[in-house]
Amino acid sequence: MNPSLRTRRSNRTRFALAAVAVLSLTAAACGDDENDASSTEAPMTTMASGADSTMAPGTTEAMGDMTGMPFGPACEAVPMDGEGSFDGMADDPAATAASNNPVLSTLVSAVDAAGLVDTLNGDGPFTIFAPTNDAFAAIPEDQLNAILADTDLLTSILTYHVVAGESLDAEGLGEAGMADTVNGGALEFGADGTTVNGVDVVCSDVTTANATVHIIDEVLLPPDMMMDESMGDDSMTDDSMGDDSMGDEMGDEMALAPSGPACASVPMDGEGSFDGMADDPAATAASNNPVLSTLVSAVGAAGLVDTLNGDGPFTIFAPTNDAFAAIPAADLEAVLADTDLLTSILTYHVVAGEQLSSEQLLEQGTVATVNGAELTITEGADGGLLIDGATSVCMDVPTANATVHIIDTVLMPPA
Repeated sequence: MNPSLRTRRSNRTRFALAAVAVLSLTAAACGDDENDASSTEAPMTTMASGADSTMAPGTTEAMGDMTGMPFGPACEAVPMDGEGSFDGMADDPAATAASNNPVLSTLVSAVDAAGLVDTLNGDGPFTIFAPTNDAFAAIPEDQLNAILADTDLLTSILTYHVVAGESLDAEGLGEAGMADTVNGGALEFGADGTTVNGVDVVCSDVTTANATVHIIDEVLLPPDMMMDESMGDDSMTDDSMGDDSMGDEMGDEMALAPSGPACASVPMDGEGSFDGMADDPAATAASNNPVLSTLVSAVGAAGLVDTLNGDGPFTIFAPTNDAFAAIPAADLEAVLADTDLLTSILTYHVVAGEQLSSEQLLEQGTVATVNGAELTITEGADGGLLIDGATSVCMDVPTANATVHIIDTVLMPPA
């Protein structure tokens, strides 16, 4: 990821409202403005991870003996007791914790609109960067309304504020230096973990049952929304998003050609061929593949098209039409009609921040998904991949922003 994309801050607030909307949620209780807003309670699921994601000690001397406690100027706005207090939030998963703070009603509504409630209430762990209500209020109303009405854009912005698979406190952020988000773009942290992409953290190390939340004073804009300013036209060409960038991510693994019994059904030429898909980002590439039409419909219903067409990189496990057809019709219809559940299932098929070949997946053994839960990878009897028991039927399919492994079963997240 180009560092200039991670640090560029101009025009962040133009699209920010959305980001604020979902991510402030998680950190909501630490917001530093005192707007009176009625609390909207979104449907939430029970957190399985409990309070295991409590934080390691902070790094500032000002904390003194308050090891593991939230710190920063905006923390004093948090109630001393009740569900919206630090102790109360520590008992609830991120989206529920946000819904307990009256200044976050618009943000909670945005999470609902993006279908991310179940995701943010999932097992995690997550690290979440949540803009304050002041950041939210700074966005022009017409722009805010436009973003809230565009589910794909809203989801892209919100997921740029979430790191899946890790619950990092300020000290951990400083040690990591950078991390990939669910959006696929990367974030860069200051040495002490109190800045992200140059934006100040105003309340660090807020614990929820499944996440560590850091409240920030600006909304972060994903790199792909800044390309017109920070990258030249040449950088936006299909070639720059295709084989060359994949080579950077995959190195010698690019030599791996797609393989598996279902690969024979892929057209020999055209946009749906392997060469054609290599020129397009994942969601577009899938739409050109006739064996993935049900998956494409599901991605559209969940509002994840722009996310999967984002910068990436991603590793995607794509169920075939037959895999979806194996689900009883009534059950499948119910899933497709429940955006939160559908999003939870689809994000369980995506690994953000890495384009992993079949060999790399076998080397790692387990991978953390955007859903927050992990997948176990083993080798099948025929030399293919087994992903939590599902069999790869065509693996190592390149797209411009992802490596796709087509599988014969729809993966279901752990309860």
